[in-house]
Amino acid sequence: MPTELEVTESYFSRQKTVCTQQLSAAEHLASQIFTPHHLRFSRRGQRLNARLVAARIGAVTVGYLRYGADVELVNSTALDDYHINVPLTSHAESWCGAATAQATPTQAAVFLPGRPAGIEWAADCAQLCVKFSRADLELELEGLLGRPAVRPLNITHSMNLTAESSRTWLALLSLLYREFSRPQSIVQHPMTGRHFEHLLMHGFLLAQPHYQAMALDAEQQAAPPPKVVRTALDLIEEHPEWSWTTTDLAREVGIGVRALQEGFKRHVGLPPLTYLREVRLNRAHAELAASSAGDVTVAHIAMKWGFGHLGRFGTAYRRKFGVTPQHTLRAT
Repeated sequence: MPTELEVTESYFSRQKTVCTQQLSAAEHLASQIFTPHHLRFSRRGQRLNARLVAARIGAVTVGYLRYGADVELVNSTALDDYHINVPLTSHAESWCGAATAQATPTQAAVFLPGRPAGIEWAADCAQLCVKFSRADLELELEGLLGRPAVRPLNITHSMNLTAESSRTWLALLSLLYREFSRPQSIVQHPMTGRHFEHLLMHGFLLAQPHYQAMALDAEQQAAPPPKVVRTALDLIEEHPEWSWTTTDLAREVGIGVRALQEGFKRHVGLPPLTYLREVRLNRAHAELAASSAGDVTVAHIAMKWGFGHLGRFGTAYRRKFGVTPQHTLRAT
């Protein structure tokens, strides 16, 4: 169950940019951020010109990486997590266990935990590299399904980036990467960042073929009984200030994410997080109406009830109540 929101530096790793011409430095830094590996030149007479830009949000690490030389990466141990490499230019030859894949701008390479892996990385190849924590991605699938999943996930080793679902996921990945460079972006706030984290993992599980993809499609058609939806509503009403996600709610009531969404659609008429926002707005309105302007601020009440962006809170508040939060507070 989620706890009350705590802003902790450990949830985020701020974007870091490193440029180096030293092979050992590039190996050390990339090993720290992604996975331990050995790095060597594929041919003699080359000079490294590496650039690494990376950041982390919860269970997801996203980075841009190029070496400027033909290099080979070989993992020193079996992988611990799930990795996806998306070339922006040129190509890379990848292998994971017995499977091989050529990564290009139209086909990403997928690496699975528990297996050795390696990459032949072309000098002119730049890639967006994604790492999903193994435990968290597998929990996300179980949340979507509403039941335990076989681990590790048997995911296809290449991802077709021309498919509509994959293109949507890639657009989300690109947006997240760009927003990491903006210190004031809402992605940098744990309350919204957590949703981006889940969305990127959900999107990957829905876009990429794996052995339980059909079960996810079937889950979309299922709708829970009203009492299960009522339990989810009670959880929201009891603690609307908590940083709920749809996955959290589904896990708490013991069903899949899509089943919960369908249940809310049928029995409530609103998606779970839209209902959550309405409850939060009502609580904020009630507290503003009962408070004195000298004792409390709009920002304090907005944050208390789970609104991380004051401007968006003000817009939603005025749309619902016809006045600004400041007007309600001054009126008392």
